[in-house]
Amino acid sequence: MNPIDENDFILVSDHLENCIVELNAEELNPAKLFSLTISMIEYMDMIYSQFTGEQKKHLLIEAFKDICINQRHIKIKDELKQDLLLFIENDLETVIDSIIQVSNGEFQINEKQQALLIRCVIKLCKCFVKNHNKKMKKEKIVSRP
Repeated sequence: MNPIDENDFILVSDHLENCIVELNAEELNPAKLFSLTISMIEYMDMIYSQFTGEQKKHLLIEAFKDICINQRHIKIKDELKQDLLLFIENDLETVIDSIIQVSNGEFQINEKQQALLIRCVIKLCKCFVKNHNKKMKKEKIVSRP
């Protein structure tokens, strides 16, 4: 088992920062965060094949935290950092575990995953309602004589 060093954290958090910047998003919704996590897991598997699964998971979680805390990550807006902090605190570990389980063909929904799915569905519904309300307002404005 190879030890994780500071250079590993820097390399992974810099790569994560670049991935977030490439998203060019005003906010990080659950779909983007899920895709970002998958992309980072694939990156970790490719670059750190000599590490154990637990080491890669730890390294990835610490890289997400580093993005939010370290002042050198100035490319990422504070609003996105807030989205990331909420994701780290509430969902990141569950998302990583779920992705690994699915990739290994071992996926069984546990309580944490159920809670995550419910939160995602609620956010999705709120997004649909918000978009519907915007559309209705535009239609009212357009239809006024």
